[in-house]
Amino acid sequence: MEKNLALEALVGITNNNLGYIPSTPTEFNELSRMIQKKTGRSISLSSIKRIWGYVKYEGFPSVTTLNNLAQYNEFKDWESFLMSHSTQNSDDDSGFIEKSLINTDSLNVGDRLSLSWNNGKSCEIECIAHMRFRVNESHNIKLEAGDTFTLHTLCVGHPIYVSDIERGDLHVAAYIGAKKGGLSTITHIPN
Repeated sequence: MEKNLALEALVGITNNNLGYIPSTPTEFNELSRMIQKKTGRSISLSSIKRIWGYVKYEGFPSVTTLNNLAQYNEFKDWESFLMSHSTQNSDDDSGFIEKSLINTDSLNVGDRLSLSWNNGKSCEIECIAHMRFRVNESHNIKLEAGDTFTLHTLCVGHPIYVSDIERGDLHVAAYIGAKKGGLSTITHIPN
């Protein structure tokens, strides 16, 4: 895969995870702080400005900088991102998932999951039976508190697919959320 296209894709994933495109010194400084907080490693403000095209630069970021940005987006490193990205953008319709994955059949009744994705969308769901969940809280999404549904698997970077939705007397076959960019975070809150 061409490295400039891969870097553009990684910047796009970062923008999706942030919910906005950094474009001011204050926003770049905040991104630098967030990368440091999440990964324990920093990317200089000048490097971030170059990567986002705020400052003209003809070179290419160092592998250390690329690793830090990939890790901020929950990839092991730059090489893992390249492998994942080339798999997603090839003619091959299959690939490995390296990000956080939860198979819901391993959850216990009462366990909760906090999910978030772009544009401030989020929800908290609670396991109420084997692979069956209830929405406790929802923010900016079509699922509402009290909805129940079946859920099999969740993965950071991928959409959420639920089925057999019940809302009072209303029954809906399926719902997909986080279609653009996938889930940003999945937090397991054990019972």
